[in-house]
Amino acid sequence: MARTIGEVGLAAELWTPAIKQRFETLFAVASRQSLSSWREVPPGRAQVLVVDGGAAAPHAAASIPCVVYVGGEAANQPLGRSARGWAAHLDVNFTLSDLIDMLDRAAVFLMDWKACRSGPMAAPATAPACAPTSFPLSAPSALTLPAAMQDLLSMGENCTHQFQLASWVVLPGGVNSAQNSRVLALLARGPIAARALCEHGAIDIGQLQHLLAQAAVQKVLRCSLSTSEAAKPQHEVKNQPAAVSQGWVKKLTGWITRGGRI
Repeated sequence: MARTIGEVGLAAELWTPAIKQRFETLFAVASRQSLSSWREVPPGRAQVLVVDGGAAAPHAAASIPCVVYVGGEAANQPLGRSARGWAAHLDVNFTLSDLIDMLDRAAVFLMDWKACRSGPMAAPATAPACAPTSFPLSAPSALTLPAAMQDLLSMGENCTHQFQLASWVVLPGGVNSAQNSRVLALLARGPIAARALCEHGAIDIGQLQHLLAQAAVQKVLRCSLSTSEAAKPQHEVKNQPAAVSQGWVKKLTGWITRGGRI
């Protein structure tokens, strides 16, 4: 299965034996079910650091983009996005689903973070000029993007095209929501039909049309006919719903239905 952003390094500095054992046991499973592949590494090489929420954060936390606090008082922890990165909280009795959700949210944040870090340092905060992280395209474009967008506008969820991101894109502030980031994560995985985007991205067709029409998205958006439509002679192509491959989408469904946020 294709991964959203490749391998992510995680370090865990947990001093409570019961929490440490719980994390190691569940991480062995969660790391195989996340959007990205995960590997435990030393703190100096980690992109995600897991720490005891009831203790002072180690010095390494200052240089790591994602920090996860296990336990402690969430109200006293610097959670969410900040200029330094992203932080999340896990209850001491976290479940496997909780851990998978956290790993998935960290993976999507790191996509956005890596794209911004590769952009010009002097880029304005209101409109960051981020050099996107490239993804291999699963299929070549069969028709022009304008034709595919017109098909999307006229056919809605029954659009016969599939869409895919050629590289990650950072959205401007007005549309940079958790919902839109989830849709971009789906688009980054491979060609996907409008109906599947609406269903698994928890977005309605009007919102999807608005998102895909964004100038930043248009620059990296690619289109192709669905597998069933591409196999037909051109004169026989009818307005049929695009066939959807569900294999890789299922990995994202749990996170989306739980309302995962970046």
